[in-house]
Amino acid sequence: MPTKQTESAPSFLQVYTQVRRDRMKHSFLRQISACVDWRGIRTLLNKKYTKTQNATGNPAYDALMMFKILLLQTWYGLSDYEVEERINDSLLFSEFLLLDMGLPAPDHSTICRFRAELTRLGIMDKLLRELNKQFKKHGISRIDQGAIVDASIVDSPHAPDGSILIEVADDREDLRTEEEQAQEQAYQYELKSRKPGVDTEARWVRKGRHYRYGYKKHVLTDGQGLVESVITTPANCADTVVLPELIEKAELTQGVSVLADKGYCSKKNSACLLERGLIDGIMLKAQKGMKLTERQRELNNAISKMRCFIERTFGSIRRWFSGGRCRYRGLERTHTQNILEAMAYNLKRMPGLLVLQSTKYPRKAPSREDHPSERGQGGETGISLLSLRLRFSRQEGGSCKEMGLRNGLILSAQHKLIGRAWH
Repeated sequence: MPTKQTESAPSFLQVYTQVRRDRMKHSFLRQISACVDWRGIRTLLNKKYTKTQNATGNPAYDALMMFKILLLQTWYGLSDYEVEERINDSLLFSEFLLLDMGLPAPDHSTICRFRAELTRLGIMDKLLRELNKQFKKHGISRIDQGAIVDASIVDSPHAPDGSILIEVADDREDLRTEEEQAQEQAYQYELKSRKPGVDTEARWVRKGRHYRYGYKKHVLTDGQGLVESVITTPANCADTVVLPELIEKAELTQGVSVLADKGYCSKKNSACLLERGLIDGIMLKAQKGMKLTERQRELNNAISKMRCFIERTFGSIRRWFSGGRCRYRGLERTHTQNILEAMAYNLKRMPGLLVLQSTKYPRKAPSREDHPSERGQGGETGISLLSLRLRFSRQEGGSCKEMGLRNGLILSAQHKLIGRAWH
């Protein structure tokens, strides 16, 4: 005979909930909730994303909660329908969103409209900048020691069928004549008028022997691979054109070294870095009839060992979040996707970097020996060493790049220290 439940005896739901909460103590989402201060993001969202006073219907969902839903989508690779179901079924998701268990999750159409509204408002870059302030607050951002620039192609599944009938640009630079560029414009107009299923804002690009259709994601990171700024362009956009805008978005201070591969080597980019007081860390490219000297090759090798960490960033985004492929059509929507992947990547590495920082620099009385500047900052990322090597005094003669070669061998040993910060 069943006994009557008393007030002292917990219900099955209470026991089940407590067991699930105990299992979630050390979960990733709980770590993020404990590390991140969401007040700045909430203020930005409430300032830009507001409803009219005379709006009718149910009260609007909290803008911060909707933003967290977009992060959950990116972390777990969920569609709008799937994330709605997971929120209703998962206590972990509900706790991260601060959503009462008795309330249903936002509808998939609501999630889609919220993402579209953020895209229309154009505040995704501001959200990334506001989130990166958390890394500077915790002291794990290394953007003041150096920056790395590179680009990656994001393929669009909405490519036109059939063979390519036009001359397309190369991945690195566009050397086409005006006639060939006009031919491509006519080709894109034909796609827009006759093939409605094609993403007409994407472009063809030739990368090696392969032709790819989509967009190009230009990224600037710090020495640890944390994304600072993102620019999305059609795939046929040359790398050299985007560097000044990337630097402006990242708001780099004077004296910071900017590392990049040979695709960014141009007089215009070098002049831009000099004008802003930044250290030119772009790899040198051999000119026609002029080979690189031994010292220049050594410099390229030293820069390459520091620059490789942005390739890890691209690879991790592809592996963790199935990045490198467009989920939506259009340039603006793809840019929103790229920003969400950048924020999700930075947040995923945040707990590991905090633990690493606490083990490197435990809280104790500061001393001259423990100060990073007195140790040459070799224990942090190693990219600061390259900045110092490229910033030689003009009294020693030669260009900044050539003078940086004299200690390039030290960098080859120090770059291994950065791998310890990789989670």
